[in-house]
Amino acid sequence: MYQKIISAFPAHVHPLTVVSDPDRLLSGETILGELVKREFHVIQEDDPIILRHRVEVMPPFSIQHPLIIITAGILENLPYDLYQPANRLTFSLHQFFPNLAYPVLQTLSPDQIERLGASSSPSEVLSREKTINYILRVLFKADPTSLNQPHAFINWLNNYHQEQSPLPELLRTSFVSRLKRYAIYDKWDIDLLFRESQAFSNFIQNQWQYSINQTISGNQIQEADSGYCLSFERDLNLQELVPALVRRGNLRPLKITDQIKLPDWTNPGVIRVDPRVHRYELLLSEVENDLKVKRLEPFGQTEWIRWKKIAQDWSEICNLHYQSDLDFHPRKKVKFNQLINEMDKIFTNWLKNKYSLLGVQRLPKPHHVFHIPHYLAYLRNQKKIERIVLLILDGMSLADWRMIEHVWKERHENWEMKTELLLAQIPTITNISRYALISGLRPADVENDLNNSTTEAHAWSLFWSREGVAESACQYLSLAVDRGDDQIPELENPQVSFWCLIENIPDELSHHATLGTAEQQSSLKLWLESTNTQNSNPLENLIDSFLDRGFSVFITSDHGHVEATGFGQPLEGLIAQTRGKRARLYYDRLSALRIQDAFPETILWEDDSLLPTNMAVLMPEMRAAFAPSGELVVTHGGISIEEMIVPLIQISKASP
Repeated sequence: MYQKIISAFPAHVHPLTVVSDPDRLLSGETILGELVKREFHVIQEDDPIILRHRVEVMPPFSIQHPLIIITAGILENLPYDLYQPANRLTFSLHQFFPNLAYPVLQTLSPDQIERLGASSSPSEVLSREKTINYILRVLFKADPTSLNQPHAFINWLNNYHQEQSPLPELLRTSFVSRLKRYAIYDKWDIDLLFRESQAFSNFIQNQWQYSINQTISGNQIQEADSGYCLSFERDLNLQELVPALVRRGNLRPLKITDQIKLPDWTNPGVIRVDPRVHRYELLLSEVENDLKVKRLEPFGQTEWIRWKKIAQDWSEICNLHYQSDLDFHPRKKVKFNQLINEMDKIFTNWLKNKYSLLGVQRLPKPHHVFHIPHYLAYLRNQKKIERIVLLILDGMSLADWRMIEHVWKERHENWEMKTELLLAQIPTITNISRYALISGLRPADVENDLNNSTTEAHAWSLFWSREGVAESACQYLSLAVDRGDDQIPELENPQVSFWCLIENIPDELSHHATLGTAEQQSSLKLWLESTNTQNSNPLENLIDSFLDRGFSVFITSDHGHVEATGFGQPLEGLIAQTRGKRARLYYDRLSALRIQDAFPETILWEDDSLLPTNMAVLMPEMRAAFAPSGELVVTHGGISIEEMIVPLIQISKASP
């Protein structure tokens, strides 16, 4: 499939190509990457007004600067002056997978379709059920007959959650149904183990704790919380899985005393030191190995999936690194700083090659923060959600969310949280990235609004008006729930079905952390403490209230933050449009270059197809900041992994 699609786009032959692609065959990372290598500009936009604007603001298309316009609709609906002179193509799943059931194929993500296209096709036409089985086997290595024993299924789940390529609901339901035919899985909540990686980790942890207790005592002590299912102490195959479960983080080693004697097979899953220290050292090794892979295989097919894994691991490392009660070996702290330098270089290089390309892929899963409104509208059109709350925790990093999530899950056991990772808008400053998030538009689409000539509130209403929603049903509000009940009547307005709420606490905690990330984390922990005067309880109560009223609640962030050290401040008067500590914006490229001459350890970011064509952004390399030399700051605006990769969380209530 890949070669057939790419061969339809010879380099520097057609100035303009228009493509009808209702099945998103051109949305996979590998195919888009190859088109960019061939120097195509790619526009994927169904709104005719926005499409017209994007074509007009970019350099004129030509043989030297070819343009591809992708639409989900029919080509005849494009503006005539674009349709008439263009090379016209139509792609569909039917063309490349004629023997597979179309409705099943439609459930796959673009990256899954790419992987399926790399496999040999069946030689005969398959029914819907046989297509499901074929895709389960070929794409996910999910054959129930080979997973009819717990050790095989646990091993499969351990790898499945690592891949971060979830089964579509149709395939998951079918697979669960077939597995439930085996009596051994009667007590298992298999669907939950598929849907939530944390549920799988909790399940494994409970079973491991039970097995260790039973091994120590020699007899059954108590029933495991989820019903006893795994006999590590009696199953050699399960024992062999323990190292892999620990390595992937789905099994946290248990701390035991020196006096307790256990068989050798338990060694990978038990330790005699603080388990947090063991976890920190394990994660450092994991990230180090992942970065080695990225050096050896740059810009591979699953680059974004790999970076999401690294970001998850790194956020946990950071939360452990700054815990004052942990005593790490000095060599580990040295490795921590070495990994920062290595990761920053590789991640920056990856962003330069893939950041703009992922901006094209906004459905069926978002990749950039400006995709979020489109994703919510997509879910609404699919009848999966109806009334929406988008809660933006300004400045919340992925590491912050991991701390918040842990506390909120303990306090709200009936909350189910699904997390996806996205890329913030470069530069990661609030007035750029948050405006993109709320409006659903690239900064290049709203160049005249970047100085807030159009408010965020109006941008929120304007997006939903294009989806046919009345302005009166949309509301934007900056929260003050921790400072009284004055907003409660407004928040309970029954006419409003589309809320955009802003909570600034995470950003305030970061900017007030003069002692660095350690202070920022301590402040966040205090905010999460119910006994503290100012805490997160009112916000949690508000979320709970919206859930009880039938709203779908989504939480996200416009950017993260990073600890950086000042290396001096440019003296430039009014030349820079924005003078942040991690990013400075210029509409005069020569001015930006003059400042870069004085500060050579900076990155000039421009012409990425997302920012206005006349905007240049100057950002310090690595962990430096435009601040007095040696000053420690917690800030944002740059392109470190902590600033760039942010969470999108959907919270729902489990059925009673």
